[in-house]
Amino acid sequence: MFAGILLGLGASACWAVANVAVARAGRDIGSFRALLWSLLAGAVMAAVASAAIDQHDLVLSSSRAGWIAVAAGSSLLAYVCMFYAFEHGRLSIAVPIMSSWAVIAAALSMLVFGERLGSGQLAGGAAVVAGALVVSRYAQVESARGGAGGTPRWVIGAVGAAIGFGVLIPTMARLVPMFGSIGSIGVVYVADIVLGVPLALAFGIGLRPPPGAAWLPVLAAAFFETAGFACITLGARFAPLALVSPFASLASALTVLYAWTVLRERPARPVLIGAALVCAGVVILAL
Repeated sequence: MFAGILLGLGASACWAVANVAVARAGRDIGSFRALLWSLLAGAVMAAVASAAIDQHDLVLSSSRAGWIAVAAGSSLLAYVCMFYAFEHGRLSIAVPIMSSWAVIAAALSMLVFGERLGSGQLAGGAAVVAGALVVSRYAQVESARGGAGGTPRWVIGAVGAAIGFGVLIPTMARLVPMFGSIGSIGVVYVADIVLGVPLALAFGIGLRPPPGAAWLPVLAAAFFETAGFACITLGARFAPLALVSPFASLASALTVLYAWTVLRERPARPVLIGAALVCAGVVILAL
C-alpha cells in the first residue's frame, strides 16, 4: 500500500514538471505540433523501457480491443485539450480545473471496476469538484470583464482534459496485462498519433518538426508525462487506483506553486480558495 502511495506522489512530481514543459512547448511551436512530437518521443521512450522491463501477453481479444479504443479516444481528448489550455491559458487556473480528473477516475474505479471509497473520501471528491467550479467560474467572470464574454475556450479545454484523463487513467489498468506497465503507455501514444494526425491534416494544422531550441521542452514533456504514467500504472499494482490517483493529482499544487514563484502569476483570492479546495480534496480523497 505504501509503495503505491509513493508512486502516486512520484507521478504528481513528474506531471508537475510535464505541465510546465507542455506550456512552454505549446507557446513555442503551437499546441498541436508540440503534442504530436511529444507523443512520438514518448512512444519511443516507452517502447525502449518496456522492452527492458515489461512482460507481455500479446493476445488480442474483443474486450482488449475495446479497452484500447476507449484509451485512445480518451487520451486524444485529454492531450489535445491539455496542450491547448496550457498554451492559451494561465497554469494557476487551468491546472486546478484539470485536477478534477481524480474524481472522475475514482468514480469509474468504483462503478466499473468495483473499488470502494468511504464517506470521507466522497467528501474529498466533493471538495475537488467545488474547487474546480470556483476556479472555472472566476475565469468566466474575468473573461466577461475583459470584453470576451462567455467561458474562455482554454477553460473548456481544461474541463475536456479532466474528462479525458479521468477516463484514461482507470482504462490504462486494463491494458497492462497485455502490453505491460510501460508498454501500455506507448500503445496509447501510438493510437493517439494514428487518430490525431489525419484530423490535424484535415484541418490544415502544420506538423513539421520543431526547430533546434524548441526540442528541449518537447522532449521534457514527453519524458515526464511518460514517467508520470509509469508511476501511476505501477502504483496500481500495490494499492487501489482510487487511492493512488488522488495522490497523483497533487501535481496541481506543485504546478500552481511554480506558476506563483517562477512565472509570477498572481491568482485572485477566488482562485486561491478554489485551488486550496482542490488540493485539500485530493488529500482527503486519498485517506
